[in-house]
Parts: sequence; structure tokens; C-alpha cells
Amino acid sequence: MAFGKPHLDCVACDAPIATVADLDGTPLEARTFNIKPSRVGRLETLFELYATCEERGLAMYGGGMGELGVARGQIQLLASMFSPDGPNDIAPSGFNALDPAPDLETSPLLVRPAATGFRRA
Repeated sequence: MAFGKPHLDCVACDAPIATVADLDGTPLEARTFNIKPSRVGRLETLFELYATCEERGLAMYGGGMGELGVARGQIQLLASMFSPDGPNDIAPSGFNALDPAPDLETSPLLVRPAATGFRRA
């Protein structure tokens, strides 16, 4: 299926992005990228990806790969700081309830780092 230029703003790249070179090597000129920190590995490389996307005006969304517990909080913290207005697949578990509570936080979530460790409190 080919996408013409008028439709590229609607296309997100969910391919494995682990480096800036991966951004440059995608087959589409997507404007939105799923950045999965666990796929990237090093924080230095992750922050380079975030900075490059910001410099180029590329939107990002937080992508998870089954993070649970502390890792879930970490990816939520990163998403709230670096892509707070973007879509994500790492919402707090309350949003996945069959009947979500009416008092759930709204996006973008507040950044509330824990006193110890690297996670969203």
C-alpha cells in the first residue's frame, strides 16, 4: 500500500527505532515515531533520539514492550517529560479498566519523580 504525501502526516512509524540512524533509515518520511526506551538501551542514546526528534519537529509517542512495575513508572516518566502531548501505549493501568474511574489524571501527566530511583511516583 503506497501513501502519498498528503497522507504522511497521518502515518506513524512503529518500526524498531534505537538510534538516530534508524530515524534516517525509515522507508517513509513519517512525522511521528514510537520511541521505546527499552529498545534503545543507553540513556545517552535515548536522549539523543529525543533531541533529534525535537530539532526536526518530529512527534514522538511513548512505546512500551511489556514494562511492568518500576519499568512501567520509568517509561511513563519519560513520556510525560519528552512527549507529553503525544499518543502512547503506556498509560497508567487505571485507564485500561473496563469502567475507568472518573477522577483519573488528564494528559499530559504531571512529572513527579520519586525521591529514590528512576520512576514516576
